Amino acid sequence: MKRILWLINFLPPVMAKALSLPVQASGSWVMALEQALRTHTQLQDIQLFVAAYHPAVSSIQRHTAEGTTYIALPKAQGFSALQEVLQTLQPDLIQLFGTENEHALWLTEHWNPERIVIHIQGLAGPYAHHAADGLPSRFLRSQPLKEWLSAKTGGKTVRQLVQQLEWQGKRERQVLEQVGHVLGRTQWDKDYAQQCNPSINYHHLDEIMRESFYHTQWKPCQNPHPVLFVTQGNLPLKGLHRLVEALPKLLSAYPNLQVKVAGWPPVRKHWLLQPLVRWLCEYQTYLEERAKALGVEGHIHYTGVLDQQGVRQALLSSDVFLMPSSIENSPNSLGEAMLMGMPCVACKVGGIPSMLTHGKEGFLFDSDSPDQLAEQVLWMLQNTDKAVALGQAARTRALVTHDPSRIAHQQVELYHELLDF
Repeated sequence: MKRILWLINFLPPVMAKALSLPVQASGSWVMALEQALRTHTQLQDIQLFVAAYHPAVSSIQRHTAEGTTYIALPKAQGFSALQEVLQTLQPDLIQLFGTENEHALWLTEHWNPERIVIHIQGLAGPYAHHAADGLPSRFLRSQPLKEWLSAKTGGKTVRQLVQQLEWQGKRERQVLEQVGHVLGRTQWDKDYAQQCNPSINYHHLDEIMRESFYHTQWKPCQNPHPVLFVTQGNLPLKGLHRLVEALPKLLSAYPNLQVKVAGWPPVRKHWLLQPLVRWLCEYQTYLEERAKALGVEGHIHYTGVLDQQGVRQALLSSDVFLMPSSIENSPNSLGEAMLMGMPCVACKVGGIPSMLTHGKEGFLFDSDSPDQLAEQVLWMLQNTDKAVALGQAARTRALVTHDPSRIAHQQVELYHELLDF
């Protein structure tokens, strides 16, 4: 029996519930992979363990359900907790989800790197280079007082966000330089991994999306005015400022067009505190000020945080899915929109061209061209039948790309290859 340990960045829902802790919304694709392994393969000769750190756990906790053993590691104990688990389990293979965390580098330095496979999520190093794309240069200037206050209140300036990504990126590169195997899914992440380590063995493995998106098909909406949907907008990396710049051109053709953004609107506080809040929340303030200057502020609406069904309903009630991000690897939100057969317009960055072919399954625009963004959205709105056909082509491709059974069997085949059994 081969022991495989997954090291992930969040407490699995099963373990969180067992410990009466809140269930995190992130990481659905990791849990979907685990479920697919149980559903579509028999996992013969494989015993799966899933471990994660959590600040509310004071000692190592274990819980077994449906053949998988979940392990909660106390964050306060740092690497010693992980070391204890490794000594006890002696896993034959460790699958490390993500490259940017502290335990990733520690693990590669204290365990046989040939028995570690890195499962790429995002890539912090390249993200750092693009995190402030399209923003005024002032955002990257040192602001000691603002940075100190932001850190004290749990926030980050744009410059601090870039610095954090740069720091994570350095460790990420060290990790990739040391391991022998990496799992990825785009030409972009493959190129970067091999740039960091020319001798690394790259294995392709796609991601599984949330279940309801496989069974839902988008149809042209009967909205009285066009509605665009964007899944995130609170971080500069997600590029909402690009859409703000494109809105005047869109509104010249459709004066009542609306944009729905999943997430919380800019923070509102008592009038005495509001100037301080606006000063600290510099990106959100910039979006507001730029939208007001362009006369488009009344066309952007925040939905609040949406769960799976909320995102699904928002997509069904929108005319175009838009992804204006500055950089992405393989965004799940695009994959889910494609699964539903939506007309999709996305920024041609990172791994996105590996997911969607321009002119065949949707449109890709240049990151420095808000005009191109607007033109592509207008085309979708003005050519409904052709937009529907693009959406159907996107769904056809996504159903293959994100097929749970295929991905689960491919994952098991990789385990057999790496462990030679």
